[in-house]
Amino acid sequence: MRKIILPMIFLTLFLSSCSQGPSPEEVRQWIKVVDIKTQWVQKVGPDVRPWEVVFVPSIRFRLENKGPKPVRILYFNAEFKFKDEEKALGYDYRALPGGKPIKPGEKSPEVFLRSPYGFRAKSRESFKNNPYWKQAEVRIIVGIPGGKLVDLGTYPIENVLEEPLEKSPEK
Repeated sequence: MRKIILPMIFLTLFLSSCSQGPSPEEVRQWIKVVDIKTQWVQKVGPDVRPWEVVFVPSIRFRLENKGPKPVRILYFNAEFKFKDEEKALGYDYRALPGGKPIKPGEKSPEVFLRSPYGFRAKSRESFKNNPYWKQAEVRIIVGIPGGKLVDLGTYPIENVLEEPLEKSPEK
């Protein structure tokens, strides 16, 4: 029985290491974060009181494969924090839209990530004038096959509020 199990373990380890695709170092060289737009977006939901507005940091981007081989990204993790602070403001986690490998020379679908936490204010104007509005940043980490995590860099969040949605025309 032991004669069968040991070769099976070695074969499994060998095959899993061969089929995992590019290494984290190759992913860092090949995959570039492009079409970046960062801003503060208005949060909606049951934890937002009717008399206040809440804005949270966000990032929109695409990944571009500048390498010679397709790269499969399984998911994204964004760590939002205030610049020069150790503690994270919040995290967002998403799977790659479409789930297909990014071929050489191609871009991924757009990815949108936002923090669950931000600043509360009485109005949009009072938010803009908030003296405690600090510079925030986001670190993008991708997961690739084999359970490997690859840090793609940290990006500043622009101190810009999203444009409000236009009201739909009334009939």
